Amino acid sequence: MRAAATYFRQKAELCRELAKALASQHDPVVSKLREMADEFDDNACILERRIAREEAEEVVYSGAGNVH
Repeated sequence: MRAAATYFRQKAELCRELAKALASQHDPVVSKLREMADEFDDNACILERRIAREEAEEVVYSGAGNVH
């Protein structure tokens, strides 16, 4: 999942770079690229939260046998 989150972050950055590269910042493509970048970032955040939650659960489960 980390690789997927990294992929989404890279695609978000690419969309933002493409948006900046367009001559007319009023072009509808610029706003669409920015929207896409935000969606990629949102997907990365979802995956990163899932990873953090799973890692926290692993810590709890690994320590569960030591509760005496």
